[in-house]
Amino acid sequence: MKDYTYILGPCSIENEENFLTVAKALDAWMGNKNWYLKGSFDKANRTSIHSDRGPGLEEGMEIMRTIKHHYPNIKIVTDIHETSQALPLSEVVDVIQIPAFLCRQTDLLIECAKNFNVINIKKGQWLSAEAMEHAVTKIKEVDPTCEVWVTERGSNFGYDRLIVDFRGVDVMKQFADKVILDCTHSTQMAGDGITGGSRKLAKQYSQAAKIFEYDGAFIETHPDPDNAISDAGSQVELDWLISNITNI
Repeated sequence: MKDYTYILGPCSIENEENFLTVAKALDAWMGNKNWYLKGSFDKANRTSIHSDRGPGLEEGMEIMRTIKHHYPNIKIVTDIHETSQALPLSEVVDVIQIPAFLCRQTDLLIECAKNFNVINIKKGQWLSAEAMEHAVTKIKEVDPTCEVWVTERGSNFGYDRLIVDFRGVDVMKQFADKVILDCTHSTQMAGDGITGGSRKLAKQYSQAAKIFEYDGAFIETHPDPDNAISDAGSQVELDWLISNITNI
């Protein structure tokens, strides 16, 4: 299997202490594996306008710079939401991630292609595997050398839950440089204004990603997931991830 890729970290950066805790633990245990530290500076698509969105762009970038200072070998992935964020984020972020809800936003894809060498597109829940080729093509037409990953994060099953169609991995490998399985967001279930998920299923997906020949696994992890500000139901415990990384 080619250079298996791990994208690991909390859903939201939350604060410097939390992000440093995760970075320190993963840096010590991931060794020579090809891995990226993930954290969002702004959870811009929360269900409620009153939900905690994280530190924001400026503070989030300072926290990411702190990570780079203490752990210079760590590579960072974060989400982008607006075209104006691309240039400043390019100063500190190694891989930019297009959220699923924005995966067809042409201007955002183009701006990322102009500023990043590697782009990870989260597959929209309403899109087929075949339809993701259009998003990849938009980037490749701007910069054919740009490395484009597509991350499977489940498809809508009715209105309230996501399922993974594992047949899609072979389809997307035809046009994406890497196809990654999002083991945590793919377990989401909506209900009563709260996005829930299944930590048990997330762990099972993380152990199944290689079986279905994905090029990598995206796993959100938190020191205390029950008290995370977002995706509390689907993030796996940091201790569990460290204990099981050799089997993932």
